[in-house]
This record gives sequence, structure tokens and C-alpha cells, in this order.
Amino acid sequence: MVNSGAWGDRMATVLPDSLIEEMEQVQETFGKATGQAIVLTDQEGNVFTRPVATGTFYEIILTSLQDLDHPFKPTLRRLGSLSHPVILEEWIAGLKYVITPLFPGYGQTYYLWAGVYMEEGTKALIMPVFEAKMKNHPAFAQLKKELLAQTELSLEQVAEVREKIAVLGRILCKLLSGCAATSGVPRIGEMTSRLLTGLEKDYLKVQEVLQQLAASSSAGDLYAFAKENEDGRFQVDYAAGKGAPLLLNAVFQQGDGYLGQAVLGKEPRHWRTTAQDPRSLFFTKCGLPQPEYLSCYPALIYGGRRALLLAVGFSKNEQVQSYDLEEQLVASLVGLSDRGEKLMRREELRKEGTLRLKEAVRQLPQVTTYKELGSVLLDTLMSMPFSPSPVLVFFMNQEDAESTYYSRGWTGAEEQLYVKDLEERYSPQAFLSASIIHEAAGERYLLECPLIAENAFKGILSVGFRQQSEAGEWRAFTECIATLAATAIRLLEKDSRYTKHAGVFLNNLRNLLQDTYPGLHRVSQEASGLAYDFGRYLGMPESDSERLTRSCLLAPFQLELLDEYDFFTEEILLLNQVDRLSAFYFDIEKPLLSFGAQVLALVLQHTGEREQGETQVNSREKWVDLSRFKMVCNVQAAINEELLASFQSFILSRSGDQQQEQAVSPGKLLNSAALKSPKEEWGISPREEEVLELIILGKTNKEIASALFISEHTVKNHLSRIFNKMNVTDRSQIIALIYKRILNSEGLEI
Repeated sequence: MVNSGAWGDRMATVLPDSLIEEMEQVQETFGKATGQAIVLTDQEGNVFTRPVATGTFYEIILTSLQDLDHPFKPTLRRLGSLSHPVILEEWIAGLKYVITPLFPGYGQTYYLWAGVYMEEGTKALIMPVFEAKMKNHPAFAQLKKELLAQTELSLEQVAEVREKIAVLGRILCKLLSGCAATSGVPRIGEMTSRLLTGLEKDYLKVQEVLQQLAASSSAGDLYAFAKENEDGRFQVDYAAGKGAPLLLNAVFQQGDGYLGQAVLGKEPRHWRTTAQDPRSLFFTKCGLPQPEYLSCYPALIYGGRRALLLAVGFSKNEQVQSYDLEEQLVASLVGLSDRGEKLMRREELRKEGTLRLKEAVRQLPQVTTYKELGSVLLDTLMSMPFSPSPVLVFFMNQEDAESTYYSRGWTGAEEQLYVKDLEERYSPQAFLSASIIHEAAGERYLLECPLIAENAFKGILSVGFRQQSEAGEWRAFTECIATLAATAIRLLEKDSRYTKHAGVFLNNLRNLLQDTYPGLHRVSQEASGLAYDFGRYLGMPESDSERLTRSCLLAPFQLELLDEYDFFTEEILLLNQVDRLSAFYFDIEKPLLSFGAQVLALVLQHTGEREQGETQVNSREKWVDLSRFKMVCNVQAAINEELLASFQSFILSRSGDQQQEQAVSPGKLLNSAALKSPKEEWGISPREEEVLELIILGKTNKEIASALFISEHTVKNHLSRIFNKMNVTDRSQIIALIYKRILNSEGLEI
């Protein structure tokens, strides 16, 4: 609070000192609760109580105003007679303060000044104006520092502050009207101060407040607090005093009886001698005696919903009216507390949701398949603090029918019906660009966010909520996740196009190599299969093993040729490391190779040694390179001894498997001349050919995985690709198709 100083000589003193002290105490409490400076003046602009300043900034400003003659009078003269609060920013544009007129009821008007505050996003505009206007002030540097440190208020926070100021205005107005002279005022002031302190520190607990009222010397025997539900009905959630358990969870409708009439207005309602009134049956139905009197105090709580504080007396009391002020103030404070507590809880949930959103920003762009994308989206949404149920991610026009959608929290029948409904309502030609809230059966609200990538419809992210208001509250968060999902889809499509183009490039190179140098083509083909198997034998991830396979297929080509195209960057890096084993680099310094490069060098050297014939390459050819298959001495010196031992063990185990396989199948059906053209037609890769051969032998997925040193999951992927290429649906059709091609070929004898 600001020191008296010059204010002390000019403050009005028409009220008793005890009342002035009471008002100043209430002002100071509200000043701390709102963080605002507070001044009370009469209609001539004279300061009525000692001003309240809650920080250095306000103290300096109010101290400066002491040197001016009636600083508040010009503004009041210009505004004229006010009937409602006004918001001004006359001093510095953007720094706002509120003037609230108070009408105590005996012809006098008082004005409550509260400020100043900045709305969110305005500080950058305010500071230049403030500096220009206040640069000559003696304490300019301190004022600027304090203003920079002030927090900008969101619209919700501004509304919260204004509500508290309105409550303060009502309290001061009651005190000014003469309520302070009653015997109950000291007790009212004491309890109000205690409640305000609780509101400022940790918000009020409604049940505790009602218990304080019931335990005090107030007129009521029973106190209760009823809140409006989503369906518009009112339910008693808290009660304290005589018969409180009987009243808990009781429900009443708007307009029904005493309580239903009370919620229709904003002012308190009081009924006396209610025992003879049929509207008191609400209490008797709950098992309570008929009340002698009833007071109802409307309040506004979180989300704009209404509430009612009930004060019920079961015996006659002559002092009922003197407690009206206290109960009305308590109703206002409890409503204010409910809003503050809900806002604080919502802020905590939003912080938690933001953390989940940040995690989604990290994870979603890294997914490599639609299945992984669906799984990450489900995990992200199910971990959100609003606990959605159910969740469904629908991808449009996916080739694999099983990957059309992913879901959690749905029953089978409901899920199928909802997916069918989505397919009917959305298509690539007809879709919404913004999210909608779709009301489904069972009081379920589904927030449907379209997944749009490169202006094309890709699917729907659907999140279920129990209440429509909850869906609206978390709409922005869910839309952010949908945007991230759309970005991930765009990256997946880009990767798919890149992989497809890279595959075409590699096939063209390999076809050229086969036509020009078939021996080199065969050697590199054998190396690719060996590299994959050895990688899986070592426990390398499948992606790394496949990278080794592609590196072997690219090994016959000059790096200058490969560098001209933006494909196989990682494979080229491996080949570049292998090239450092050449005599020129090795004589200068023994190169340090990555583990993958060591594996690749071992495989290329081993395959080159096994080559029986001497592959001849025209010296004028600038696109072929034989050197990687002819590294002899340098490889052994550059490879880790443990890796060398592992490779030798692998070769021995592989030789045993091949001998066993040859004993079962002395010849390969797939090497039949009759299948050469069909194999090219189907586009069967070397690895798929190995899988196909084992299928013909009747091997299971597990046996194929064991024979080829791959996982069963990889076998399933190979089978899926073989089925698609050969246009069949099962193994028996594969075998039948192969024999049919052989039997139909001319001159073939079985």
C-alpha cells in the first residue's frame, strides 16, 4: 500500500475510521490477488481511501500523481455520469485500466480505479510509446525496467482480473451503503479476508468454505452449492451443516421450485416462512424437514455455467437479513475460485499436451511405413491428457487392404460401420479441408481432421470425446497432430518415389551390365546374396543388410558414373571406403573402415576369388570397375580379426547348408530355359528367386528364414512381393504356374 504522504491530506473522511480501515484491508487483499494498482475516489475525483500499489512500477506512478492537483478529476469530468465500468488507455496506448462506478444508494457515487495491464502481444507496441512519453521522468530507467518485466495477460486472464475487481466493487459498495455498521460486519470482514487469502494462494475448496459457514454464527443451518451440468440440470455437489448428506447429489431443473426460480436471475432471492409453501417439497423429498427460510445466491462458474449457493434455516431467526452480505460475497468468491481452479487445471493439461505434441514432432517425420505412422499416431493420441476414446486413423487408397486404417477403442462391428461411413462421406474428389465434430451414436463426439498432403486428400484422423465442449477445447491440438501426420505422409510418398526411381536406375544399369559383361553381372549378383546372408548372420539390422546387398550390385560400376545421379548415397559411401584399400592409399596410410565397409570388402574379395574365369573389360570403358573384386592382400590386413573369424565360420556353415540342399534337390527348376523369359516378365529379384526355390521345395516360412539367415517377417515380405509380381494368391498357385510354364515350353521333357 502507498504511504499516506500527500494523499493523507486529501482523502475524504466522512466515514468512521474503522470502516475506512476495513475498506483499505479489502482493497489491499484484492490488489495482491489481481496484481493491479487500486484507487477509490468520490465523484469529484478526491481520493477516498489510501491507494494500493502492488509493485515498484505502481508505487512510482502513484507517488508521481501526488504532486498533481486532482489528477483523477479531469477524466471523470470528461466521462460524465457512468452507469457501467469503462476500460481506458488514455495515458499510454495499450496500457489499460478500468473505472467502475459504485452506487451505495444514498445519492453519492464512488469510482473504483484498477490498472494498468497489457493484453497479450501488445508489449512490443507499448514500449516505444511509453519511452517517448516518459523519457523525461526522473525514474524513467526504473519504470522502463519494471514495465518490461510485467507479464502480458491473455484474454482469459484479463477476464479473471476484471471479475475480481467487480467482486471488490460489490464489497466496497455494500460497505459504503452502511452494512459496515451492523454487528455482523467484523465477522464478515474477517471471513472475507480469510477467503480472499485462500483464493490468492491455492483457490478455495468449496466443501471447506461451506463447512466454515455452517460452523460460524451465521443464520443458516444448512449450506449447499449446486452446479449446472452439461444437460442443463443443476446438481448439489457440496453440502455442509444439518442434514447435509441427504441433500448431496439432489437434482433440480431451471424454473422448478424455489431453486429453479433463483437460477433464472442474477440477484439473490430470499424466502421466509417457506414451510407452508409447496415449493419447499424439494427438501422434504430429500428427507429434510421443511425450511423456515431459504436464501439463494447465483454465481457464475467455469465455462460460463451457472451455480447456486443455498442457505437454509430450519428455525426462525430474527438476524437472517444481516448475514445476506456475507453469503452473497461467499457465493461470488466460490464461483470465482471454481473458474480459476478449472483454468489452472486446463493450463496444466495443455502443458502436458504440448510435451506430447513436441514428442510427435520428433517421431512422426521419422516413420518409414504407413503401419508405423498409424501406430505412432495412436500412441501419441492415447497418451494425451484428455484420454480420447476411441481413435481411428484412416488412410485413403492404400494398396494393402490391411493398412487402410488403424484404431484403438472400437468394437469390431462399430469400427466396420464407421470406416464404411468415412468412405461414403470422404473421397479424393470430395473432402473437407477443415476439421469437423461428428456426433455419433452413444453420446460420442468424433473430431475428424482431414489429412491433406500437397493439396490432395490422404485420409482422416478421428478422435473420440465424451463431450462436445471437450472436443472443441482440444481441437487445435488434434489439428496440429493431423498436420504433422500429413507431413509424414508427404515424406513417405517422396521416399516411395525416390525408391522407385532408384530401383529403375539400378535395373537399367544391371541389364546393361548383363548384356555387356555377363560374368561380372553374375559375380556381383552372387556377392549381393552373400552380403545379405552374412549381415543377418552377424545380427545386423535388415536395413543394413539390404544396404550391403545394393552396394554389391553397384560394385561393378565406376563411382564417377554413380555420382552423376542422386541415388544410393549411403551405398556409394561404403564403396568409397572400400576403394581406399587400393595399393595407392594403403601404402600411404592404413585406412580405417566402418564395420559395414569391412563386411562389404570381405564379401567382394571372397566372391572375386571364387570367380573361375577371367572377366575381360575393355580398357576404354569408363563405367565398369573390376578392382573391387580383385583386392587380395590389403583386405586381410585392414579387416578386424574377429570379423575374419566370423566370416570363415559363416562360409563353412553356408557350404554345409548348400550340400544338404543339393542332396534334396539336385537341380533347380528355376534355372530351366523355359522360365528365363517369364522370370524377366515377373521381375523376380535374386533374393526372391532363392525364396521361390525353397517354396517349390515345400519349405515353411520358418525353414526358409533359417536357410537364408533372414527373419520370418522378411520372408513374409518377400512372399507378398512374389505373389503380386506373379499375380497369384498362395504357394500352390506359384508351383502350378511354374510347372505350367515348363510343360508348355517346346521340346521340354519331364
